[in-house]
Amino acid sequence: MVSADKAYTQDPIRVMNMMIYVAFLLIFVGVTFALYQVYSVHYTLNFDDEAERPEQVNRDMKTLVEAAGSGVSGGPSPDFEAEVRRLFGQVVSARLVLTAVHTGCLEPLLRRRRRVENRDGLIIAHLPFWKTRPPARYPRGLILTCLILCSLLALFWGGMSVFTLGYPLQGAGLAWANHLGVLTALVYVSALLAWGAAKLDGYLHDIQQIGRLSRE
Repeated sequence: MVSADKAYTQDPIRVMNMMIYVAFLLIFVGVTFALYQVYSVHYTLNFDDEAERPEQVNRDMKTLVEAAGSGVSGGPSPDFEAEVRRLFGQVVSARLVLTAVHTGCLEPLLRRRRRVENRDGLIIAHLPFWKTRPPARYPRGLILTCLILCSLLALFWGGMSVFTLGYPLQGAGLAWANHLGVLTALVYVSALLAWGAAKLDGYLHDIQQIGRLSRE
C-alpha cells in the first residue's frame, strides 16, 4: 500500500518534469529560430550563393543571361523577348528585363515577377487592390534594428525562463515572469516578429532594387 501511494504521488511530479522539459525544448527552438533570422539576412546581404536560391530561379536566370548575350547593339534579341514573354507574360517589357540582366537586378525581378507591371511605368502590385511605384530608396536600418531587437528579446525571454526557474521573482506585478508558459509564448511572439521583420526587409529590398531599373 505504501509503495502504491508513493508511486501515485510521484506521477504528478513526473508529469510536471516532462512539461518543464517540453517547455524548455520549445523555448530553445524558438530562440534558435529568432537568431537564425539575423543570420539569414546577414548572409543574404553579403553573399550571392547560387545554392541558396530556388532551382527554378537559377534556371531562369541562366536562360535569360544566355539569351541576352545574343542581342545586337545592346537591344533584346528575338530569343530573349520570347523568354521574357514566357516568364513574365505581357506585363513586363523585354528592355526592362535586359536592364535587369546588365545591372545585376535580375534575381529580385524574377523573385517578384508576379507583382511587377510595366505597362504604364513600373508598378508593384503588393495586393490585387494595392499598387504603388517602387520606392526610390529604402531605409533599411530601421527594419534591421527591429529584427535584431526582436531576436535579442527572444533570447532574453529564454534566459529569463532559466533564471526564474531557480530564482523566482518576488512581487505580484512580476508573477507572470515566473510562469514558464508565459515566457514560452513571449519567446515565440518575439521570434515571429523577427521573422516578419526579416521577410519585410527582403521584400522591400527587392522592390527597391527593381525600382532602380526604371532609373537605369
